Amino acid sequence: MIAIEHLTKRYGADIVVDDVSLDVESGTIAVVVGTSGAGKSTLLRMVNRLIEPTAGRVLIDGQDTVTIPEDELRHRIGYVIQGNGLFPHRTVAENIATVPRLLGWEKKRIASRVDDLLNLFQLDPATFASKYPHQLSGGEQQRVGVARALAAEPKLLLMDEPFGALDPLIRTKAQADLLAIQRRFKTTILLVTHDMEEAFHLGDRIAVMDQARLLQYAAPTEILMRPAHEFVERLVGTAERPFRLLSLTSVSRALEPGNASGPPIDISANLRDALSELVWSGREALPVSDISGATIGKVSVAGILALRREQP
Repeated sequence: MIAIEHLTKRYGADIVVDDVSLDVESGTIAVVVGTSGAGKSTLLRMVNRLIEPTAGRVLIDGQDTVTIPEDELRHRIGYVIQGNGLFPHRTVAENIATVPRLLGWEKKRIASRVDDLLNLFQLDPATFASKYPHQLSGGEQQRVGVARALAAEPKLLLMDEPFGALDPLIRTKAQADLLAIQRRFKTTILLVTHDMEEAFHLGDRIAVMDQARLLQYAAPTEILMRPAHEFVERLVGTAERPFRLLSLTSVSRALEPGNASGPPIDISANLRDALSELVWSGREALPVSDISGATIGKVSVAGILALRREQP
């Protein structure tokens, strides 16, 4: 979906993005992470040409973005920023309808799309369509912002610190909402964050940047197990690495034959959740159930720790 080739941005003598190349596969989430000033947001904005590169190029579906008129390019790409940038003088429905209206959609089609998206984000159209942004909570504003970005059915969504202004509980729900929406629409997402936990939770691949350069671009397990640079190692945090890796590993990896007492844990859960439940409940093992609810084995503290010891 996205091919970034030797992308560079200079402001005078200052290099903000330095020769960055990476590919984002269609239907996946790529997360760019790094400290403040690493060049993450500038890289993102060069994808939709809000910032023009000094050198290099961006291809979307094989087409160089410089050959696409700017308005057309930005209508094809959803864009979400921290705080969501909702128009304060427009209602929720009018905000969501912004791009479809610019594209000349019929009113009936726009109204249907707005209602569909509000329902998708669990915002009752009868209650929320006529509200203004200042009448919404932070989490509701965030959902409306993502709905607006998805309104014209883009294949590509750019997100710049979209959850940074949310409190932790709302942020967790917002991340879950995003994953559900992405799975439903198979949207390709390029997301910028400074939060490594968020990167591991959301990313199919993670790009780590520091001082304008790309240090490593790999799957989360590769970042955890084989950090390619000392900065990557520090960012991940060596003390937490083994337990973070458990959050990327399914219960099925540690499934054992036999029975255990108490409520079961679903086979699709991760091992960090299983270990937390075991410690919290004081049990040595949990039954494991499949999608139908049938018990298919167990997962134990000993089994999880044995698996963890096998990980670098």
